Amino acid sequence: MGSGLAVQSVRIRGRIDELGRALLPVTVIASDGVEVEVEASVSLEFDGALAVAEELARSMGWRCLGARRVVVGFQTCLMDHYIGTVLIDRDPQNIVVLGGVSKTAIIGQRLMIGRKLTIDYPTGTVLLE
Repeated sequence: MGSGLAVQSVRIRGRIDELGRALLPVTVIASDGVEVEVEASVSLEFDGALAVAEELARSMGWRCLGARRVVVGFQTCLMDHYIGTVLIDRDPQNIVVLGGVSKTAIIGQRLMIGRKLTIDYPTGTVLLE
């Protein structure tokens, strides 16, 4: 018999915007502890964890690891990499965050590993469990 204790998965609810993009809320935590919620577009083609606007990444006070070349779409761009703290379920985690993308943040495969993503176009809902 089991112990009777069940670990409940955390559900993050998002939405589908007017352009048909799946969006999820992600809380980024500045080095001084200030929390900022951003709405991130889900990209199954992005194998990183998270990318945010360069201005946001700089303002968080995160440690910059330097710039690296990253393939974005059909072109290669130079982007700064940061060690950032994010909260996407129960516990904050330190991840590599790219700075320099468009104003819309992008959540990638690495932040969704081990989670179930459901996108329901008829109801306009996005769910990450």
